[in-house]
Amino acid sequence: MTNTKNRKRKEASNLPTPLNQGANSTIGKTFNDFVESLGQVLIDITALEVNTMVVEEITGDKFIPWEAYRDIYPISSTYLEQKGIHESLRDRYIELRKNLELEYTLLLSDPKSEFYDEAVLDSATQQYNHILTDSTVELDQMQSRLPDPYSINTGQKALYIKKILNNCHFLRSLRKISELKGALDNRNKALQKKQDEQRHLTSEVIADAVKTDIIYAQTVIQLDGDLINRYSEKILDHPHREVILQIHREGVISGEKQWHGLLEFVIGLVQTSFEGIRSALK
Repeated sequence: MTNTKNRKRKEASNLPTPLNQGANSTIGKTFNDFVESLGQVLIDITALEVNTMVVEEITGDKFIPWEAYRDIYPISSTYLEQKGIHESLRDRYIELRKNLELEYTLLLSDPKSEFYDEAVLDSATQQYNHILTDSTVELDQMQSRLPDPYSINTGQKALYIKKILNNCHFLRSLRKISELKGALDNRNKALQKKQDEQRHLTSEVIADAVKTDIIYAQTVIQLDGDLINRYSEKILDHPHREVILQIHREGVISGEKQWHGLLEFVIGLVQTSFEGIRSALK
């Protein structure tokens, strides 16, 4: 009886790996990838932020990653001068371009990143890598590592840029930078219009005369329950103060409902995924 068991055990050890074991490995990797990507999403949705401002016009522009990347990439002192960007805004445009460069360099220097390049860390103290250690470094003193979207001559380069634009971390940063650039573009148009209308005024006077869009009310609700309200002092004397505050309150209520619905959806998605993994591993 014992010999029969030993023989069966030996024969079993020579059999190929069961299919369900390989499937479990694949499922486990897929689940880990899902959890990691979900963690990136949770960074954005664990806090609700509602801002209320009054603007002259609302544009229907949509965020298209490729177009945003293409528009931000060429920013430089020479480029801004050629485009006629108002002098008071050029430093802020440059800062956006530096931030995009930093985000990509951080991807290259992260050992956990699919874009990791050990050469970046090895040369982090050299002249062209100061972006990692010195936030005041001038843009023209940096050697850009970002792939040039205007010189794509192979399919491989195009796929690489597409891969970057599909990275959750980089895409989130690009969206924020693109939003800030849109605000600067609108302000630049207002400054240019004012300058054309009153050519006798200096650039500094015009910059002071054209105000940036003001956030009159801001409410942030964090996942831990903290509720933060901020109000600009300018709203105290605004002729439409009560209307603006009422609009803001309604925006907070509406945003909170959508926020709760999104969190419930994510929690349900995670629970369903766990149940599926648990069933597959049985």
